[in-house]
Amino acid sequence: MASCSPGETEAIVSKSSRKRKLVSESPAAQSIQQITSTDIYRSLQDTITQNFGLVGASTTELQVRLYDPKVRLAIIKTTRDKYPSVRSSLTVMTQIKQGGDVLKVVATTIAVSGSARTARNAAWQEIQKRFFAKQRSDDFGKAKGEPWSKRSRISMEKDLKALEDRMDKIDSGC
Repeated sequence: MASCSPGETEAIVSKSSRKRKLVSESPAAQSIQQITSTDIYRSLQDTITQNFGLVGASTTELQVRLYDPKVRLAIIKTTRDKYPSVRSSLTVMTQIKQGGDVLKVVATTIAVSGSARTARNAAWQEIQKRFFAKQRSDDFGKAKGEPWSKRSRISMEKDLKALEDRMDKIDSGC
C-alpha cells in the first residue's frame, strides 16, 4: 500500500456563525475502505502545520464530522476565521497517512456552507449527482431500455438511505 493510484477528494466547507464545514472526497483505491476520519484529520493537521506552522494548526479547531469511504466524501468543521487556511491546506494535501503507509490523494472543495444543515444538503446533492451520472454511464454499456438491474438499484438506494441517516445525525452534533 506504499504506492497507490492517485484519487480525487472533494470538500464542502460549511460556514456557520462560528464554524465552517468542509465536505471532502477521497480516492477510489481498494485501501480506501480502511481509511478513517482520524487518518484524514491527522493528515490535514500535518498539511496545515507544514503550510501555516504550529500556531496555524493549533487555532483551526478542526473536526472531521463525517467520512464515508464508499462515497469518498467527508464533512470537515472549522472556525469561520480559519476556513480559508483549512480549505487551502485541503487543496494542497497530497497524501493520507495510515500508520506507516501512505495513500496519495487529490482534494477539492465542493461547497462552503454556514451550517451543518446546508453542508449536509450540499453533500447530498453531490452524492445524488454522482449516483445519477453513474446510472447514465452504465446505461450506455447496456442494451437500450435496460437500466441497472433491480437488485443493484435497490442495493444502491439502501446504501444511500443509510448514508442520509448518518448525515442527519451531523445536525445534532454541531
